[in-house]
Amino acid sequence: MTLLTGIATVVVLLLIAVALLPSKKRDKDNAQSTSVINPFHSPAQPVNLREQQLQEESEAIASEYQRRSNEAWLDELSDKASTLLKAPAKPAARKS
Repeated sequence: MTLLTGIATVVVLLLIAVALLPSKKRDKDNAQSTSVINPFHSPAQPVNLREQQLQEESEAIASEYQRRSNEAWLDELSDKASTLLKAPAKPAARKS
């Protein structure tokens, strides 16, 4: 049973470590994956000022949404980890 608890602890710590990676690295990874997903998107400058403003606003909204979702996911992960680590270990019933 202690082996199972040890494995669960290592997995939870690994998930927390991944969640705490610098957001810049994750943003860079997301930008690369976006370019792979949509190869026809041209990075050309918007035609007019209004289109540029809309583009900047949409990027700001997207980054804010990503930040909030990362925070919510980290909070949920922390709650689950604390629940798992605080849960009392139930002894396995042995059959004779």
